[in-house]
Amino acid sequence: MDLDMELGDYPKQFAYEDLQLLTDNFDVRNVIGRTQFCKVYRGKIPQGWNEMQEQDVTVKIWADTVKMIGEVIHKPAVAHNVFRFWDEITFLTYPSISSHPNLAKLMGYLHDEDHFGVVYGLKSLDTVRNFIAEGTFTWMDRIKLIFQLARLLESLHGQTPQYLVRNFSATHIMVDQDLNPVLFEFGMLTGGMIGMKDRGLPLYPFGAYGYTDPVLKMSGVWTDRTDVFTFGVVLLELLCKCAVDGIGCRENSTVPNFLYRVAQDIYDTVKSRSFYEQSRILSLVHRSFRTEAGYDTDDGLKLAKLAMKCVQMDDERPSMGEVVEHLKTLHVVRNYAELLLLGP
Repeated sequence: MDLDMELGDYPKQFAYEDLQLLTDNFDVRNVIGRTQFCKVYRGKIPQGWNEMQEQDVTVKIWADTVKMIGEVIHKPAVAHNVFRFWDEITFLTYPSISSHPNLAKLMGYLHDEDHFGVVYGLKSLDTVRNFIAEGTFTWMDRIKLIFQLARLLESLHGQTPQYLVRNFSATHIMVDQDLNPVLFEFGMLTGGMIGMKDRGLPLYPFGAYGYTDPVLKMSGVWTDRTDVFTFGVVLLELLCKCAVDGIGCRENSTVPNFLYRVAQDIYDTVKSRSFYEQSRILSLVHRSFRTEAGYDTDDGLKLAKLAMKCVQMDDERPSMGEVVEHLKTLHVVRNYAELLLLGP
């Protein structure tokens, strides 16, 4: 994941023309996609440019409009995006954060009268959302990703004071060239050394589209368990090979039938602890995984149950520390940790 660069030299300040060069004038072929607040591109630093080595990078530009899948186009206040931009710069240059392997590495930034954006030292393959349905993204790849993301959230929640991501989603996680997950969207980050942030209201009060926590909607209070909920949705996406915005709507309804609701409908039909229950819960795991290397039926069942614990409606959701400990009991983690590069 690490590129050949010295963090002590960064962040560099880029001009808009520099980012045009890196992205071939923001060519549509280099577009990776949109986040909740930004547009993201693949880029490349040419050999010798500004005395730098040739390397692949990722460029993120704050957009003046935000297209949320399934919703209308919103126009967030420019001042809000400026605050989000500087919060991200501050966050990613903080020593205890900048070294985390699953957070985007800030190479530099652009800030002028008309534009602001960042350049990450990251060779991006694609977002997790775009990988979800692909057969090339194997069971072992998904376990690696799930475990690393759980540890990332555990680390952020474990800071004093803790960080809350608040818009954690598959669209906001990149997959790098080594198939590691990298969180790169921090538009609703709060806590830690950047302080508590409430300026998302009323534009985006509940986080990323499709990941709205029902408990949050009822209480209006953000906690670390809200991030647990969104982690549970990402886990369901990876298990089901289905993105949250690909579920569609209930018949004769304009209310989206989000993935966690579909999963809860399946889960709630179980009445007794029997083989029927096991098979129903296991149906949340895509059947194509059953023939893949490293797949274990007990692991599939454990992961499906864990996902449902994370998205349940009450305050009995596990902490991210408890999620990590649960993941350590998986057969695939115990037996293939070194192969998956998961560490101790």
